[in-house]
Amino acid sequence: MKHSHFLLSAFLTMWLFFGCNAPMESKISDLIPPPTLNNNPQLDMVLTNSRPILSVGNPEGILVPYTLEYELSTDPEFSTGSTISYSGIPQENRYISEFQVKPGDELDDGTYYWRARTVTSDGEKSKWVKTRFYMDVKNSRTFSGFLRASVQKVMVSDGEDPKNITDWNDQGQITYWNSVPTSGQPFSWVILDMGKPTPVARFWMLSTRSTTPAAGWLIHFVWQGSNDGITWSDIEGTEIQKNDTYRNIIDFEPVNTRYYRLVIYSQNALQAQLNTIIPYTHGTPKIPEVPKGRYVLLIGNQMNGYTYTNLAGFVKERGYQSVTIPHYELSLEVLRNLKTRPMAIIFSGNNADWQYLPMFEYYGEFEIYRNVYDIPMMGICAGNEFYAMAYGMSFVHWMGWFDDTMFRLNQGETPEEIQILPEYVNDPIFKNVPNPYRAVEIHSWAVSPVSALFMQDERYSEFHVTSRSSYIQTLKSSERPAYSEQFHGAVINDYNQGITYLANFLEIAEHYSEGK
Repeated sequence: MKHSHFLLSAFLTMWLFFGCNAPMESKISDLIPPPTLNNNPQLDMVLTNSRPILSVGNPEGILVPYTLEYELSTDPEFSTGSTISYSGIPQENRYISEFQVKPGDELDDGTYYWRARTVTSDGEKSKWVKTRFYMDVKNSRTFSGFLRASVQKVMVSDGEDPKNITDWNDQGQITYWNSVPTSGQPFSWVILDMGKPTPVARFWMLSTRSTTPAAGWLIHFVWQGSNDGITWSDIEGTEIQKNDTYRNIIDFEPVNTRYYRLVIYSQNALQAQLNTIIPYTHGTPKIPEVPKGRYVLLIGNQMNGYTYTNLAGFVKERGYQSVTIPHYELSLEVLRNLKTRPMAIIFSGNNADWQYLPMFEYYGEFEIYRNVYDIPMMGICAGNEFYAMAYGMSFVHWMGWFDDTMFRLNQGETPEEIQILPEYVNDPIFKNVPNPYRAVEIHSWAVSPVSALFMQDERYSEFHVTSRSSYIQTLKSSERPAYSEQFHGAVINDYNQGITYLANFLEIAEHYSEGK
């Protein structure tokens, strides 16, 4: 490291020797790489705990020891009276660093600006990188009160593939519609035909998958309503004239009409781009029909409400019935009003990154995580992350790398093994599971170890890490039959030893239900 210090000093000397006219401070900050704000929270993500965990990608290419500095403020200019500062934040691992807002600095609901920079061991500092997020603790505690409204047909002014706008089966919302660059029209438009008058009160809009302004970022737009598709009226409260985000939640007083039109007056590039639009109506989910006998309730966490792997087949092969409910139609009230109590609940995985999804759709699921103590529950992959996210959406993070067991095996690599922690080796959930064991990993997000400590040290003392690789793999509650796995135990192949873990859960759930 001393040699690295010498290289940096020599480089700075060369800059000065060759007559750089700019101040020394700006030259040093240009040389020191800043962290990246591509983690959790990213731009305009909604956080749901008053003490969020703020994660960053570590600066790339830095040759000297460093720490990080964070500042939080309600003021985009970070004025002194409204700013919280944290310094000396160390690296968590080679990819990311994170820090939880301290007790006493709790954040109220509202808009916050967050910036971070690198500070070398010599006290030199990089430029600040800045983003923005929202706090919404109050509304996140129960089911959102919004249901998806069905769209019968989508029409556009021009461009190709309008079906992509309402293709909710596109799990990561990767596909999109682009308008024609030079249509000659005063504006582009998208019409949603609901088929019949439908009361809509919210639109979720994703304009682009980038966290920086990219082609298609909408700047000026408004929503309109019509009963005949010919005469249009602006919907009050929906016009945005200086939009500065790629995700929009547009709330307004309910409008009951058949046609809804998005009028796009301008965007930050030649073409408007829309990855998805979801309209919502106020309401409560219907209570689904369930079997009279023993069954497992599967919660589909994919964008389309299905499960990521064949969970229903896995459950059936072990002699149980199952019922699948989409995450956006689930609430604590729905669970309590089922005619037959499920033997167990399994929360499925999801292959989309959280920043591209309407996370308020999961509030009903989080409500169940926090309040159900008398039904065995298992969270898989995303479902595992939800154990932490139920107490704060920033309590999971992007790992900085993608763990794909099959890819690594195909490349001749040896995937990480998972170590059962000593105090849980004899736990029934690990019966016949070797230690260490190997499982199917398909993910790039994981539970933050900071949140695991938070859940143990504060009022959420029931959750404990039971096995881990280089990150948290499984959790267990000490107060109820609640378990989780970051891997996919339902994937059947010759190397997945996580199959036994998931099968053990069903056995535990059956014994538990027999004792009730």
